[in-house]
Amino acid sequence: MTMEDQPAADVESPIKEEAEPASNTIASGSSDDVGVVPSANRKFSRKLSISEMATEQSTKRFRAPNWLRWMELPFRVKNNQTHQYLEEVTGHAMDVSARGPINQTGSFVGSAMIRMAALKAGGPSEKIYGIRASSVLTVASLIVGITAGVTMPFVGALVDHTNHRKVMGTISAAVVVISVGLQVMLNEDTWIFVFIMEIIGGYFLIMHQVCTMAYLPDLSHDLSEMGHYTARLMMNQYLFQGVFTTLIIAVSFTAFLGPSGNLQTAQLAAGLSCGIGVILFGYSWTFLFRKRPKLRDVPEGSNIFNSGFKQLISTSKVVFKDYKALKWFMIALLFSPEAGAGVVLAIAVTFLTFFVDMDVKEIAVVSLIMLFCNIPGALVSKKMCRLINPLNSFRCAEIMFATVNALIAGTVSGSTQKDKNLVYFYAGLVGVAFGWMFPSQRTVAVALIPKGQETEIMGLISFFGQIIGWLPVFVFTAMNENGVSMRWGLSSVSFFLMTSFFCTLLCGNFDDAVALVAESSDNYCNEFSKRGSQKNSFVDEELPEAAVEKGDDAEKEIVAA
Repeated sequence: MTMEDQPAADVESPIKEEAEPASNTIASGSSDDVGVVPSANRKFSRKLSISEMATEQSTKRFRAPNWLRWMELPFRVKNNQTHQYLEEVTGHAMDVSARGPINQTGSFVGSAMIRMAALKAGGPSEKIYGIRASSVLTVASLIVGITAGVTMPFVGALVDHTNHRKVMGTISAAVVVISVGLQVMLNEDTWIFVFIMEIIGGYFLIMHQVCTMAYLPDLSHDLSEMGHYTARLMMNQYLFQGVFTTLIIAVSFTAFLGPSGNLQTAQLAAGLSCGIGVILFGYSWTFLFRKRPKLRDVPEGSNIFNSGFKQLISTSKVVFKDYKALKWFMIALLFSPEAGAGVVLAIAVTFLTFFVDMDVKEIAVVSLIMLFCNIPGALVSKKMCRLINPLNSFRCAEIMFATVNALIAGTVSGSTQKDKNLVYFYAGLVGVAFGWMFPSQRTVAVALIPKGQETEIMGLISFFGQIIGWLPVFVFTAMNENGVSMRWGLSSVSFFLMTSFFCTLLCGNFDDAVALVAESSDNYCNEFSKRGSQKNSFVDEELPEAAVEKGDDAEKEIVAA
C-alpha cells in the first residue's frame, strides 16, 4: 500500500521497520478510513496477518467506487491494538449480517411450512410422504446434516488445492440467496417445493460457512485481536438479525392479520432476507474479500475428488498424534451445536409450533428476545476470553446453554399462556448462552490451528461437526415419530452439550496448546509472504514489480507518538 493510500492519521504515525521494504506497512484496508488514530505512548510488536498482506499487495482492481463505499461504514470493526480497519474484517461483518436475516427466515418459513404440511396431511400427527407432518422440518435438517458431513471433505479439497476460495464463497452465497428468494412461493400446494429449497439453501449455507471460516484465521495472529473480532462480528450478526426480526414483527402485527397471517409473514421474511443477501453478499464478495493462492498441489496419486478424503485421514492422524488440545476440542465439537444454528433451530421451531402452539408471530417474538440477548452474551464472551482464556469461556457457555435447555424441557409443560411466558423468559437466557458460546468457540479454534493447515483442519472440524451433527435432530425426529413427547426430544440437546463439555476437559492446558502451534505458525507466515507475492495470488490483475519480493520477516514494531 502506498503512502497516498493511507489515511492522514496513519501517515503521521512513525513505523519502525526491521530490514523490511518500505511497502510492507500495516494495511488499514481503505484510503478513506476515518478515526484511525493510534493510542498515545503505546509500543508493541506484532506480525502482519495474512489478510493484511493480501490487502497490502492487492491492486484493488475490483475496489468499490467512492460513491458506494458509504455502505461499509456500519460494518467496519477497528483493530483493538493497531486502531486500523481491515477490508476483510469489514467483509466478514457484511457477510455475517447477511446470514443473520437468512438464518432467521428459517424460523418464519419453517414454522409456516410445517403448518402447511400438517394442513395438507390432515393434522400434525398424520403422515405425509411417509413421515409425520410435525417431522418435516427436522427431516430437512437431517438430510442437510448427513449430506454436508459426507461431502465437506471434497469442498475442503477445492479450497485447499485450487485458487477458488473466493469463487466458492461467492457461488455458495448466490445459491443461498436464490433458494431463500424462491421460498416466497410457499403455500399449501407448494410446501414440498419449499421443503426442497430449504435443503438446498441449508447445504450451501454450510458450504459458505466453510469458505468464510477459511478466511477467519487470516485476520490476525493475536488472540486478543481475534477475540475482539469474533465478538464484534457476532454482535453485528445478531444486531442486524434483531433489526430484521423487529421489522417483520411490526409489519405482521399491523398488516398480516387473520388466518393467512402466518403464511404472509413467512413470505415477507423470505423476500426481504433475499434482498438483504443480494446487497451484502454481493458487495463483500465483490469488493472486500481477496483471492488466495492454493495452499498446495494435489498429491501425486490423488485427484481433486478423493484428495479431500485422503487429506482428512492424514490430517486426523497428525492432529490426534501431535495436537492433544485440538484433538479433544474437535471431538467436543461432535456434540456441540455448531452446525447449529440449523439443528437447534429445526428442533426449537417444531417444539414451539406444535407443543407450545405458538404461531409465527409469537415465535418471532421469541427469536427477537434471543437475538437482543445475544449481544450481551457476545460481550460476556469477549470479557471471559480475556479473564479465563477462550477454552474455559466456551466451557462455561456450554454449561449455561445445557442448563437452560433442560429447564425448558422440564418446566414448559403445555400451551397455556403461562407456558408461553416461560418460553419468553428462557429465550433471553438462551440468547445470552448462544452469544457467549459461539465467539468463544471460534476463538479457540483459531488459536489451536497451526498456520498453513487452516483449510484442511477447518474442513476436518466441519466434518467432525457435520458427520454426527445431525444426531440431536435424528433423536428428536425418532422420538416424535414414535409418539414420545417433544419435551424428551428437546432435553436430548442438553445431553449432547454436556458430553461436549466433558470432552473439553481432556484438552489440557490452553496456554501450552497455543504455544505448541506458535512455531509452525511463524514458519508458515514467512512462507505465505513469499507465496503471496507471486503473480495473481491475491489480486485480480498482475502485481506491480515492486510487490514481487516481500522478504521473510513480516514482524513490525509500531511506535505511536
